[in-house]
Formats: sequence, C-alpha cells, structure tokens
Amino acid sequence: MIFKKKLYIKGMELKQNKTKRVLTLIAPLAIGFSLCACGSDNVAGGGPSGTEAGNAITAQILIANAPAANARVKLVEHNSLSGIEGGFTAIANDNGFVTIEKVPVGNYTMEATLNESAVQLSVDIKDTINDVDLGAHSLQKSVYIGGSVANFIADSISENFKNMNGFVKFRGLDHSATIKDGKFEVKGLPAGNLNLVFIPANATDTVYVPITTDAGDSITTLKPQDSIPENKNETLLIDDFEDGDNLHLYGSDFKDPINIFDPSGGWTLLATNYGPKAKVNIYPEYSASENSGHPFLVVIQGDENGGNEVNVNFDFPDSADSSFVAIIMLYIGKQYTTYDLSSVDSIAFDAWGSGDAEIQIVDGSRKDITGIGYTTGKYAFTLPKTKTNLKFAWADIVPKAEDRKSVTSISIVFHNDAKLHLDNLEFIGKDLLNIWKQQ
Repeated sequence: MIFKKKLYIKGMELKQNKTKRVLTLIAPLAIGFSLCACGSDNVAGGGPSGTEAGNAITAQILIANAPAANARVKLVEHNSLSGIEGGFTAIANDNGFVTIEKVPVGNYTMEATLNESAVQLSVDIKDTINDVDLGAHSLQKSVYIGGSVANFIADSISENFKNMNGFVKFRGLDHSATIKDGKFEVKGLPAGNLNLVFIPANATDTVYVPITTDAGDSITTLKPQDSIPENKNETLLIDDFEDGDNLHLYGSDFKDPINIFDPSGGWTLLATNYGPKAKVNIYPEYSASENSGHPFLVVIQGDENGGNEVNVNFDFPDSADSSFVAIIMLYIGKQYTTYDLSSVDSIAFDAWGSGDAEIQIVDGSRKDITGIGYTTGKYAFTLPKTKTNLKFAWADIVPKAEDRKSVTSISIVFHNDAKLHLDNLEFIGKDLLNIWKQQ
C-alpha cells in the first residue's frame, strides 16, 4: 500500500526514547491490551516485544486523574482524509497504557476516546530505530461542530455551498459526516486544532477550514474575523517523499475520485530538455515502461533513518548549451491552475550535493514564448556539500507582490552537472491552508 502524505506544523516535536527505556515502561503491562493495523499492510508487533520490527509508540491515557481503561486509540497520518483506513487502532489496558508498534516514518495524529471524552496528540516518527514515549495525557470533554456549511466559509464563496450535498472530513482524524442540503453535524471531536475539509459530492474542489477549539465547545459558526488575533507564522510540510510516490501533501485532493490513476494535480515531475544528438542523463536510470513514465518515482530512495528522500544525478553532455536543462517541478494544485501564495513568507527544504541550481516560479495563466507558462521569479543558489536546511524569502524569489498571488508550480532547475539530495519541502507563513481554498 502507498501511504498518503503528512501535514506537520512545527512546534509539536515529541521526545523520543531509546528502546531500552520503553521496554522498562511497558514490559509489565504487556498483557491486557490489544492493537491492530486496520486497512494497512503494516502489522502490529515488534519494538518492545524484542523482534526486529523497529520502533513503537507508547502512551498512558487518563480520565479524571485515573487510568482510562479500555479507551479506544486511533493513529492516523496527520494529513490523511481517509481516517483509520491505512492507520492503526489500539485499546488501552486496565492501567490506561497503550502501545502501537511498527509505525513507519512520518507525522501522525493519535486520538484517544472514551464515552464523551477525547484527546489528540501529534506524533513525529523520525526513524525506524527509536521508540516514542508520549507520556501521560488526560481525556477532556469532546467537541461538537455542526450547522450550516455557509457559516464556516468565506462570504465570497458561501453561496456556492449553501445547499451543497457531500461530506465533511477532518485531516488526521477518523471523523466524517454527510452534508445534506448544506447542513452537517459531527460529535465526539477532540479539542485543539481541527482542520475541516468540505467535499462537494459532484465536484473535485474542496474547501479547507482550520478551527481552534477548547474542551466542551459547541461550534455552529466561525468567530468574527475581528475577534481573532493575528495568526503567528506556521510551518507547513508540503512534501517529505515518505510515501514514495509523486503526489505532494495535497495531491490526492485533486485526483478524480473515480479514476485513481488520474494525475490531475499536486504532482511532482522530473524532466530534461536536450538537443537532437545529445541528452542529459539521469541517474539512477529509469525505464518509462516500468515506472508509468514517471522517472521521479525512481529518484525517491531510502535514507539512513528508514525514511525517504530524493537522490538524483544529472550528467550534462559536453555539447550542452543554454537549451539543455534538467528540472524537478512541483504543481501546487491542479495542473496548469494558479494559486494565491501571498500568505507564504518563505520556503525551506533540506538539500545537499554538488552543483548550481535555480528556484523558478511559474504562472500558468500567462504564457512565455514557449507557450508553457510565464516565469515570475528566479533565485540561484549553490548546493551545500552536507545536509543543510535552506530557507529562502518568498519576496526574494518573486519580487512583485501581485505575482505571488498567481503561482502554478515551483521548480528546482539545473543547467550543468549536479548531484541533488532533497527532503522536507516546507512553506512558512500565515493561514497557509487557505492556499487551496476554492477561489
């Protein structure tokens, strides 16, 4: 099974402990709880049980300062809209302890529920070696969200969704509800940051609505804008390549729900332009027939921590001139559609290797002489020899503020020999989920 992408907002890092420390914690509690991997190729087991399976996540769930025996726990990829499909479930034992084992590298949301109480925790799995001890966490009174869809979205588009039919889902949580004639309700939500996604039944466009809730809230409309303090910058993970495919974090939202092979947006491509008698060689080499014509799939490879990163070499011929180019291009959303990235303050990614590169930003609504798209921004940089988190101010890449409101794709472009390692592309700014709201 291919795992979907993860959304990760920094500031939620969790302490990781060596296997030996977690062994001490849970070994006496090995009897009395159960767990399973639901809808996934992952199998529960390993970690503290002494097999070679790798890491495990442990936590103690409390309610009213006492162990929450039999609390139901779900672990879902932080950005997933599929709920528990492909995730994990577990039941806390009599002492409130729960363990989920053999969890792949990535970012997740753990949700625990019991009766009308719930809690959600952010879980960051950095490698397949170290276990993660989340410590003790108390259940709180759950949250209700419901009413009219129009009360949760901007006035400029609310009329289009006033009487919609479809679904509402929550990123990273196993909660969803049917929307009928523009009305919905969802009970039993955990307090904290909730990311609602309204999905019309007969359209591919979706609307994202982030809401911050307190325990016991009953929310039927968003708070007036003037009562909400200015949001602080957040860091939004766009792609970490952990699932090994060429769709970024939001790519699956733009696919045809009927045709699972539809690459209609949110995808990354690897391509070269070359002359009639010579070409830019890509290593590792790839076979179009074996990889459905997507060489980018080949250059996503395992890293030393059990995760994935991009590794690719570009070998330019001696006869190369300015017409020769190698490019890694990421579509923000639907192919050839523009998105407003004015809320982005900067972009960052981990990169290292050798050679000179250039970040290029394209606006597909305008055409240059090639007829492909108009380049609104360029920024040259040299790849560092060792792994470095590179950060670039968005205004430095795209100088004109108006151009930042119309972006189709972001590319890393090469004109000479280069070796690239790439990981963890991030946007930094405010209200970043609004980038994908229907305009």
